[in-house]
Amino acid sequence: MNDKNILENGIINFFYKKEAYRSLSNFYENDIVIVDKDNKREYESGEHCFHGEKYIRLGNICNNENRKNMLLEYGNKFIKPCIYKNGLKVKKMGGKKGFMLKNDELELWNNISINVQKEICKYKWENVEKVRNDLIKSRGKILVHPALRCSNEKLKYKIWEGKGVVMDCSTSIVILGNNRLGNIWMELRDKVIL
Repeated sequence: MNDKNILENGIINFFYKKEAYRSLSNFYENDIVIVDKDNKREYESGEHCFHGEKYIRLGNICNNENRKNMLLEYGNKFIKPCIYKNGLKVKKMGGKKGFMLKNDELELWNNISINVQKEICKYKWENVEKVRNDLIKSRGKILVHPALRCSNEKLKYKIWEGKGVVMDCSTSIVILGNNRLGNIWMELRDKVIL
């Protein structure tokens, strides 16, 4: 079997522009509800939720009242109905083109973000039939959120994306990059699907 066949048989790449398994992408259009103590926040997609929760959660733990209010106000812009209607715009406004985070806030978010993404995936599993069906169909395969147009060298800096490769003289697949989103989905799938 050649490398291409090995990858096709062992990996499922999912991203927003590819119809198959698109439901696993944060850009997939489905509402996400976050319950935070007595508050419920509803978002139009996982991407809206990811970035909205970034600012809201950082705002909730911020000690500087002025900064806290700025973070919370910006985070609320991602809540449904959101003025940013597509995932690419949401990603842009939740990143460096939007409200800039300080270095200490970015460090906190790097830790908090994993739990936020797990909440998003869990909500989608529990509430979106297409997600459940896609996860069931993916059993036995590695789920990869691919870093498109990215060199293997730059992949080591990617947190959420990855790329499957076959190493020389082997039939085993190695994932370059952290592929955190794919790993969260596989962890959930393998825990809940027998």
